[in-house]
This record gives sequence, C-alpha cells and structure tokens, in this order.
Amino acid sequence: MNFRVDTDTWFVFSVLFISALLFFIVGYVAIPYFIRKRQLNRIRHKFIWKRNLSEQLEKRAFEREISNLESRNLILETNIDESLQQLIKSDFNPNQVNSFYADFEKVYPHFSETLLKLIPNITAHELRVCSLIRLKLTAKEISRIMNITPASVNKARYRLRKKMTLAAKEDLDLFLLNI
Repeated sequence: MNFRVDTDTWFVFSVLFISALLFFIVGYVAIPYFIRKRQLNRIRHKFIWKRNLSEQLEKRAFEREISNLESRNLILETNIDESLQQLIKSDFNPNQVNSFYADFEKVYPHFSETLLKLIPNITAHELRVCSLIRLKLTAKEISRIMNITPASVNKARYRLRKKMTLAAKEDLDLFLLNI
C-alpha cells in the first residue's frame, strides 16, 4: 500500500487537533470557574438578602418591643397618677400610702437603688420625699401626703441638697428626674 500523507494536510490537521485540544482544556477549566463564580455571587447575594431580611425583622421586633414597653409604661404611669389622685382625695390612709409607694417602685424600679448608691446614708423618709419630688409635686402637696408642714418639706429638700452636695445653681428636681 502506498500510503502517503501530504505535509500540508498533516500540518492543518495537527493545528486543528491542537486547537481543539486547547479549546477543550480551556473549556474544561474556564467553564467550571465561571459557574463557580456565578454560584458564589448568587450565594453572596442570597446571604446579603437574608442578612438584610433578618436585620429588618430584628428591627421590627425591637420596635414592637419598644412600643409594647411604652404602652406598658404609659399604663403604669397612668396607674401611678390615678393612685396619686386617690391618695390625695382620701384621708391619707397608711395602707393607701404604702400601696402608692409600691406602685411608684413598679414604675421606677431603680430609683431608690440609685439614690442609695449616690447617698448611702439617706433615710426612708428622705427616700419618700425624693420619690414625691420625682413626681413633680409641690411642697404643699408633699406635706399633705406625708402629713407634715410645708416648711418641713423645704427643710428636707435643703438637707437632701446638702447630702447630695449639689451646687447652689443645680436644681434638685432636675437631678431627681435624671435618676
């Protein structure tokens, strides 16, 4: 058999074979790379979307919790206002006075603790005066509730300012409101 290969044809087939081989190698490497890259982008976008969604849900839950706490606080504040009004209208029954201070502790749970930390030698009487001052009551109203004279209330306020070492320009009412 006389089989003879033409060099030009052999060269063309060799170039085509090497080109096809390179094309398959590049396809074998490049296609999975781009697929993985697209999958990673999709996963990244999905993660960002989920994170944003969870942040929105947390924000909504936080806002709901705040609104619930505000409504509860509003209820408690109205209850303390009602309790105060009942106390003022009544003959200052000791049971009602104690109930009022219990309601005050519910509304402002850390008030007395903070005052005790600030002024370790504060008395129970002074704590009660502070709580009534915190409610923005006048000396006359405080004197009626505690069954003392308005002058005694003013003396108690003076002693409190002295114990708290407040300057002459500092307001006791504002100080107690910020606690």
